[in-house]
Amino acid sequence: MIVELKSTSKISFLLEEDPVVTFENEQLVVNGNATTSYAISSVKNFHFSEFEETAAKEQLADMMSIFSIDEARLQVQNAKANEKITVVNMDGIAVASSSTDNEGSAVVTLPNQKGIYVLTVGTKSIKVIRK
Repeated sequence: MIVELKSTSKISFLLEEDPVVTFENEQLVVNGNATTSYAISSVKNFHFSEFEETAAKEQLADMMSIFSIDEARLQVQNAKANEKITVVNMDGIAVASSSTDNEGSAVVTLPNQKGIYVLTVGTKSIKVIRK
């Protein structure tokens, strides 16, 4: 599945069996291995693409990925080497920063406080919710 955002970003998901795509609270929610949501107002288009699983895995292997390790930590993979990473709260205050290693990987620790944050890796940003 491919989600195209109005900001020209494209996010690809390799969906397992029985994927679930729903609309909740003005959000497009994609359930694969992790729950990901996008404000409907920021989504330009989403569609499913048919191609072989091995081709999809090869394509996705080179894409930057961010996934949850646990409630407090996120793993960044396949970013550029030594890419700047920042976590900003909803007041616009940077609450954490780091950078990727030479392989483009990093572990980012979120603040202990529950809330909504913006994680930026280089020029790409996503919304992160700490429950």
